[in-house]
Amino acid sequence: MNPALYLIDTSGLFRILQDRLRQAWSDQLAAGVIATCAVVELEFLYSAQSLADRMEKQRLLRGLFGWVPMSERAYERSAEVQQRLTEIGAHRSAGAVDLLIAATAERARLTVLCDDRDFTTIAKVTGQRVKLVTDI
Repeated sequence: MNPALYLIDTSGLFRILQDRLRQAWSDQLAAGVIATCAVVELEFLYSAQSLADRMEKQRLLRGLFGWVPMSERAYERSAEVQQRLTEIGAHRSAGAVDLLIAATAERARLTVLCDDRDFTTIAKVTGQRVKLVTDI
């Protein structure tokens, strides 16, 4: 069974890796309750400066965070949520990656842990839980 309570997005990931927030979240990191997924990993690794840096970043991710698989249903749910956001005129606030992360978290019943208010907009139509990584 996956012990995860949170699915962290890329914005939250960059923030939580900073010393102050990493210390503040150290108990949760040690307990393995913060997870990542494929699209977050891909987006984070895009920042690598070299192959060595990419390998180090990947090692760091896999050492600190749990893993949540993304299902095919995440793409379908993302499209549904985008439609609902369009209906209220808020579809430009959430990009494809954010929608996929939110759908993956929703399916796994995890709170989105982020530093991106776009997830708050998504939650207006999904009702899912969102926590800012800075709200310790």
